[in-house]
Amino acid sequence: MYDVIIIGAGMAGMTAGIYTTRRELKTLIIASELGGQMAKNLDIENWPGEDHISGAELAQNMQKQIQKFGAEFKYEFVKSVVKSDKFFEVKTTGNVYQAKTVILAFGKTPRKLDIPGEDKLIGRGISYCVTCDGPFFKGKDVAIIGGGNSALDAALVMSKIATKVYLIHRREEFRAEELTVDKVNKDLKIEIITPANVTEAIGDQTLSQIKLDNKRTLDVSAMFVEIGAIVDDSVVHNLVKTDDKKQITTDSNQMTSIPGIFAAGDLSDSPFKQLVVAAGEGAIAALSAYNFIEKQK
Repeated sequence: MYDVIIIGAGMAGMTAGIYTTRRELKTLIIASELGGQMAKNLDIENWPGEDHISGAELAQNMQKQIQKFGAEFKYEFVKSVVKSDKFFEVKTTGNVYQAKTVILAFGKTPRKLDIPGEDKLIGRGISYCVTCDGPFFKGKDVAIIGGGNSALDAALVMSKIATKVYLIHRREEFRAEELTVDKVNKDLKIEIITPANVTEAIGDQTLSQIKLDNKRTLDVSAMFVEIGAIVDDSVVHNLVKTDDKKQITTDSNQMTSIPGIFAAGDLSDSPFKQLVVAAGEGAIAALSAYNFIEKQK
C-alpha cells in the first residue's frame, strides 16, 4: 500500500514526487517514459535560474533528486484507476498497485492529422517529436506541420540537420512568438507554405511524399506533426469530471471531483501550459495529498 501513486514522470509528476517524498509519504511514480513532453525540448530558456538547459537533462536531474528522497519508479503503461472503499487501485498492463491517494500527471498526447497513410507510416518517416527523431534525417528534405511555437521551433531545429525544411500551416498567420517567426522568415533553408493542409502521406515501407490541398506534392523523407496535443482520459474515464477538451477539472488544491484523486500539469483545466505552471500544480497536488491523508487519520 502506497501513500500516493503519481501517474506520469513529466514536470508536474516529478515535482509532486519531490514534495510527497519530503513529507515522508511512500511514493510510487508510474510512467511510460521519463520527462514526458519536457524531455522533447532541446533548449529550455524560460526555466528559472537556467539560461539554457535541455528538457532531457532537466528530467534526469529531477529523477536523481526524487530517488534520493526515496521515491520508487515503475516504467509501465497504466490502464485504469479504480476507486475502492478506502483506497485506489492503479492497474497497469502487468500489475495492480494500491494507494491512499493518486496524482494524475500523465500530460497530453500529440494530436494526429488523421489523413490517409498516417497510421501506416508512424515511425517510418512520420513523427511527433523532432527531438526524438530529427537526427535520423540528416541531409534529407523534411516537412514540419503546424503554426505554433513548437512547430516553428521544430523547423529551426531541423534547418540545422536537414537539407530542406517545408513549414506547412493551414492559416496565413502563425501563432508563435514574433521573435521565433522572425527567425524562421530569415532562415534560407525553410520554405513556408501557407495556407495549406496535408491531405495524404505516401510511401511503401517509409514516407516518400506528402500531398497538399493546394495541389502540390512534396518529396520528403520525414514529416513532423506539431499541431498540439490532447488529453487521453481513458485511464480515468467516467471516474473524474472533465471539461469539453477532456481536461481534468480541479479545485484550487488540484483535487478532482473524487476526493483523494488530484491532477496537475498539462492534463488539468488550467489555461496556461508552461513548465513552471506544471511544477507549481505538482507541488500543490502533493501537499494537498499529504493534507488529505492526515485528515483521514
